[in-house]
Amino acid sequence: MTSVGTKLAPKIVFDVARLEATSRIYLMSSRKLDERRARDGTLAAAVRDLVQMPVTNLVIESWDQDREDNRIIRDELGAAAPFRYTHDRPPNLLLWIPDVRAWAWGRGGSMRAKSAHRIVVVRV
Repeated sequence: MTSVGTKLAPKIVFDVARLEATSRIYLMSSRKLDERRARDGTLAAAVRDLVQMPVTNLVIESWDQDREDNRIIRDELGAAAPFRYTHDRPPNLLLWIPDVRAWAWGRGGSMRAKSAHRIVVVRV
């Protein structure tokens, strides 16, 4: 989102906020965990939540640590996951909505306010 510029970013955030899709943002605050461990913890929490929802497909943005992500998911769900999960790169359109909403949430202020009605925050 930072590459789109200050004039286009608010329009993108507004347009994405109009879509009838809810996003969940998993927040973990700990000075004891590095980014990878925090990501593992939030991914595990998200997977546990997704099992309770009518999910058929989970697309995760690849961080070149897909094997570790897969291990986290298998540890949470066992060998027979109730939904399909894959990793993909940012050009995948399914990743754009959560990316825009996460960016807006992190930006705060009016950007967060534009999307807040479509975001559920889960503290881990």
